[in-house]
Amino acid sequence: MSPAPAPSFPPLMGYIPREHIASGGQSSVWRALNLSTEHHAAMKVVPLRISAASSDAQTAAKAKQLVREMRIHETLQHRNILRLFGGETREDCTVRAENGGETMWPSGLYMLLDLADGGDLFDKITPDVGVDNDIAHLYFRQLIAGLKYLNGHGICHRDVKPENCLLDGHGNLKISDFGLATVFKYKGQERLLKDRCGSPPYAAPELARAQPYAAEPIDVWSAGVVLFALLFGNTPWDEPTSNSPEFSAFLSGEIFAHDPWRRLGSARSSAVAQMLLAMLTVDPEKRPRLKDVERMDWYLQPNPLLNSATGLVADSNVLITRLLATLHAHEYIGPPADDFSEVVSASQQPSASGMNAMLSQKMSQRGLDPTQGFTSSLQLYSKLSMAPTQRTNPNLTRFFTTQPLPVLTSLLSRALQSLDLPSPSSSSKPYELLYPSSTSAPSSEEIASASLGTLFCRFRIRTTDKRRQKLFFGITIAKSVLPSDDMNGMEIDGGGQDGFDVVCLKKEADPLEMKRVWRKIIERMPEGVIVAT
Repeated sequence: MSPAPAPSFPPLMGYIPREHIASGGQSSVWRALNLSTEHHAAMKVVPLRISAASSDAQTAAKAKQLVREMRIHETLQHRNILRLFGGETREDCTVRAENGGETMWPSGLYMLLDLADGGDLFDKITPDVGVDNDIAHLYFRQLIAGLKYLNGHGICHRDVKPENCLLDGHGNLKISDFGLATVFKYKGQERLLKDRCGSPPYAAPELARAQPYAAEPIDVWSAGVVLFALLFGNTPWDEPTSNSPEFSAFLSGEIFAHDPWRRLGSARSSAVAQMLLAMLTVDPEKRPRLKDVERMDWYLQPNPLLNSATGLVADSNVLITRLLATLHAHEYIGPPADDFSEVVSASQQPSASGMNAMLSQKMSQRGLDPTQGFTSSLQLYSKLSMAPTQRTNPNLTRFFTTQPLPVLTSLLSRALQSLDLPSPSSSSKPYELLYPSSTSAPSSEEIASASLGTLFCRFRIRTTDKRRQKLFFGITIAKSVLPSDDMNGMEIDGGGQDGFDVVCLKKEADPLEMKRVWRKIIERMPEGVIVAT
């Protein structure tokens, strides 16, 4: 007999979830609130049950790995590491909602982390363009500072990439996701590593060999690829092996005659080119260590965006404006609404008290703290610009819509068909629409009676990118509702509407390539389909 529903969510270290932020292949993240202190944090929920057919042994092994990740992470305290306050494993729990419905929370690991208001670094990189040099330098400096701290504590991250670099509300970089991290040094004794892991575009070439490898050089290599992505808006290759034509051309030197490497051109002798090429030294024994990177000329150059004394962003207003300028110039975000200019103007007042009551309320309605001014959230621009009925931010891989399910699936099918995606093999389709429980679409009655979060259908896309590498991802459609108020109790325009969350999830793909395809899909959605992001 299943336990009776709980009247409320059992607090985790005094925090309760209030708003769903994001979902990935392995976890979901909620904005959480401490009712006593009114402090906001992020609650990460990682289900233990891998699938319905998972054995107890598989579940136990996953639990052990997750707890190990948490134990590594919770010991770390550095300005460029996302802070983990703690967590615990929990059993299934059903919570009765105020409207009479019920929410089922899965058994899993529940962790409480710093709230990274600014999203991840990946979403700030314009494909094929990158970010401006000062911003690239700022985030490279902060990334190296975080990795040096980890290395000093004998920890190798092993999955350094822009998606795992989060930004706080002031724009500072925070290294996150320690699922592949491992301890390689203890009491001065260092060991070689054997596990083959990481993301292929960012992985070091020695990971493709059978021999054990040194820890620090692989994080240095990955940081070099991150720098390349910041500078050029692309990864240099899909994997650093002979299977990649780009990597083979890099080894022979032919790559420098082609874009984006050609943009280094005669500047290959420049400070940034020297450092980039040094970090991408194929032989790990000759690759610079983190302390060597810190001594290089480009690393040491002054940066108006960086406070050299603290290592933090010097002026969030300037950073955010410049960070978004490139995305806006290349139409990866819509034009700023009047509200954005109004808040920017108010933020430049000597104190938040200079804001009028209407503006303060307007900020609260969008989940922003009016006492913190402009720097309270790096997402301010998109929250104020992407109003309902406006075209969504194509950097985001989700949107909310009130369209009927048959209409929505038809629109997505047409969008995918218009892309004329190539099939990876003669026997497969470039995309297909799948229903989880049957071959037909659910009825309107089934949709109406379903609980929040119910998955109704998904598109499976199996195609190739411009490098002819696998580009596999999925688009899921699940029941949702647009919240009627924010965590301050303020009413949100259009809140309370029933609808669907449309979420794009990567399976096997270069993330920047997937971003390009997702943008094209969004561009083909008629006006009025997308209600909110």
